Amino acid sequence: MQPYKARVIRDLIGKSRRIFKIPVYQRNYDWKNTQCKKLFEDILKAYDKDKDHFMGTMVYLKITDSSQLEEVLIIDGQQRITSIYILLKALYDYAKKEENYKLEDIIKDYLFNKKCEENQKLKLKPIKSDNEQLNYLMKNELEELSKESNIYQNYILFDNLIEEALSKNYTIEDILEGIEKLEVVEIVLDNSQGDEAQIIFESINSTGLELSVADLIRNYLLMDDKKQEFLFEEYWLKIEKMIGYDNLEEFFLHFLNSKLSDVISSKNIYQKFKIYYEKNFKNHEEILLLLKKYAYYYSAFIGKNEKYSVEINECLNSFSMINQTTIYPFLLLLFDDFESKKINEKEMIKILKFLLSYTVRRIICEIPSNSLRGIYKSLYNRTIKSNQKDYYYKIVSFFEKIKTRDKIISDKEFKQALIYKPLYKKPICKFILSTIENSTKEKIDILNLTIEHILPQKENSVVWKEEIGKNYKEVYELYLHTLGNLTITGLNSELGTKPFLEKKKIISENSKANILNNLILKSNTWNEETIVKRAEFLANKILKIFEYDKVEIELNNNEEEIYNLDSEINVTNTKPQSFIFRGEKINVKSYSEMLEKFLELVYDLDSKILTKLAKNDFSLPQARNTYITYNKEKLRKARELSKTGIFFETNLNSVLIIYFIKQIIQDETEFETSEFEFILK
Repeated sequence: MQPYKARVIRDLIGKSRRIFKIPVYQRNYDWKNTQCKKLFEDILKAYDKDKDHFMGTMVYLKITDSSQLEEVLIIDGQQRITSIYILLKALYDYAKKEENYKLEDIIKDYLFNKKCEENQKLKLKPIKSDNEQLNYLMKNELEELSKESNIYQNYILFDNLIEEALSKNYTIEDILEGIEKLEVVEIVLDNSQGDEAQIIFESINSTGLELSVADLIRNYLLMDDKKQEFLFEEYWLKIEKMIGYDNLEEFFLHFLNSKLSDVISSKNIYQKFKIYYEKNFKNHEEILLLLKKYAYYYSAFIGKNEKYSVEINECLNSFSMINQTTIYPFLLLLFDDFESKKINEKEMIKILKFLLSYTVRRIICEIPSNSLRGIYKSLYNRTIKSNQKDYYYKIVSFFEKIKTRDKIISDKEFKQALIYKPLYKKPICKFILSTIENSTKEKIDILNLTIEHILPQKENSVVWKEEIGKNYKEVYELYLHTLGNLTITGLNSELGTKPFLEKKKIISENSKANILNNLILKSNTWNEETIVKRAEFLANKILKIFEYDKVEIELNNNEEEIYNLDSEINVTNTKPQSFIFRGEKINVKSYSEMLEKFLELVYDLDSKILTKLAKNDFSLPQARNTYITYNKEKLRKARELSKTGIFFETNLNSVLIIYFIKQIIQDETEFETSEFEFILK
């Protein structure tokens, strides 16, 4: 591998009998209006200043180098070289239109190889979908071009920019001269010399669009594989079509969360994916086969696959509507068992409805959602993995045993929250209202409907002060945004501050929401009593919709009682038996050993966390003493953490140790406190 300074036109595109091929693993041509305008501006500046303009790195791999034709694979730089090629085509067409034959011949040599077979004439060969569009452009078959393609849109843009430049007294020769001043660092790879294209590709940070996680993973799986075209067509392209390019990163996030106990975030998806692949697969096709299967399930989650029954799709759509995607890692594993016939459709629907009920109850009762990720991430391993039977019973009994805030919300608490807690400003509001209305066979499309208040949002309405009575202010504060005062209409806020009877008439004539409006239309006044009465009526409807089959938990004297860091338990005078962190169970004899083992796990996950705390002499909030440090003299009873030079305090009681662990998790890591659990003797 040897870098050279090169002119894009003279040294790269301008070379005769050469084809630049875009490998199948590269993304489509993605440059938009913004990037192309910037390129054109840089070209004019280069001409104006009579100065070269540096465009970053261009990396390519020679695949054939015969006397007939040189073919090179572009590893980095396809967006830039494709854009310049399209611009040259626009310039070529202008030269032709102006009958500037000399310039036409010069640009023609940049675009086409002479005396070659038809399929070798173009000097650029993009990936399959783009290649078809480029061929139409180069053959002047513009009517065949997709008007949505970036190749077409950028050709039209460059055509307009050239015309604009000509109106400012630039010439076609001037623009071409500016293009000829574009420079790159050219890196030519040679497999025979051990150049690893993948490693070089990852380390490059060139001008253009930032590589997405999906780009990196695709290149990792396809770049060095001899079967890359087959793998791309048979697997990658089908995955991308199933879920869409824009959804790939989220898919990989949920896929890895279903497979690994590690914390997976958008920052480390690619690195974790490589580790997962290297530990579990012999070749790229194996993992692509698995990804294709899971992408099929995931396409149903995001509404792109309606292969499943109406009831299953309705549940999946509901999770999407309330934006509860943290459940997807668990659902991927559940659907894999469903497709493998380990679970039948009836039980599958019961499980989905229960999990939807559990999640909706939490949201309505304003239980923080930060612990859900940990619950759903580990749910499969803790309930089903060891014995794939009685799925519904195991899942429900798991939640029934929880004693923390993550417990199943009771019907009584759920109903109270539905009646009295503000709903209007919550994202779940329209979902709740539409779920009530669509609980019958007659469905209405609620996407374009508006949430309306009966008691209006404007507090100073004289008419409504008279309607409500003396306690108007209190009613306004307590019930304005609650379920009993809300409905859905297609009236786009026409109800406003109109008197109740007038609103009632408008709703009667225009709204199709029969269940939601039933009590409104039966009422002659609107006050605290009618709001609460309607809220109770609607809350009972919701309770019916989100009821689930309870299970009888088998009492077992030997069964372990599990607590987490949010459990309301006094650990004084207790002894731990073990703890579970990231799905890993570790036996301990004391709380100080629990602390030590926990800190070792944190250090293994990310040593920077504890090195930073030690450097800063970590102390608990509102405490004077040091708890983690490099200076053991600052501790009363110091213990070194696995020969790291980091010392921590062990002269602590059980309550303080639990608090210590909780602070580390919630303030210093990406984990949730609910992901640490412990079992007492």
